[in-house]
Amino acid sequence: MKINSLTVLFAVMAAGLTAYAQQAPVMHHVSGEIGWVDLQLGQLELNVEAPTGTKTTAYKITQNETRVTDPADDKFLGVRDLRAGQYVTVETVAGQQDKIVPKIIVEPMPASEFQQVFGVLKEVDAAAGTFVVEEKVRIGQVEKSRMSSFVYDQEEVVVMRSPGKQPVELVLKPGDVVKVEFVERDWKQLARHITLYSPAATSTTITTTTTTTTQ
Repeated sequence: MKINSLTVLFAVMAAGLTAYAQQAPVMHHVSGEIGWVDLQLGQLELNVEAPTGTKTTAYKITQNETRVTDPADDKFLGVRDLRAGQYVTVETVAGQQDKIVPKIIVEPMPASEFQQVFGVLKEVDAAAGTFVVEEKVRIGQVEKSRMSSFVYDQEEVVVMRSPGKQPVELVLKPGDVVKVEFVERDWKQLARHITLYSPAATSTTITTTTTTTTQ
């Protein structure tokens, strides 16, 4: 009887483990460098090296549903800790890569607080201290346009005209090619450095004064 009881017990345990294995989701892992992250849109773009070049994949993230941790799984992080340039591993449920990412593992490497956008200036509102940049991004084999809105403080933003290295007066014209380095502040993209690369395509001029600040 004792042997029969153990046999039954082992059979039940084995059946339970088999059922659990069948129900447990299969996790999919992708590692790469964060190219762009926008908490307002709830989107992260990951650049992954592939045989044919760098492949960019967009993932959905939220502050409450995406768990961010370190490789040792002993640090409490959040999506606000994600920065462009960080090397991460994105964990998703196989077949559900278009759903919200449940977990992101951040590698212990330094990453700049600054993110950057390179594109064409589309709109400027000097009174409100805002402007919009149209950026061309490639998702896989498809090129798309993305509009990014920024706020700036004319007393703090630093502006340069390439290839110069000294701050210049900020003269923004729709059509200018610009590189914007920014940080996330209160759910807004705060421009801290602007580099101008080309003459404006229109005659509309917005002028403000800039000063150099120490980071």
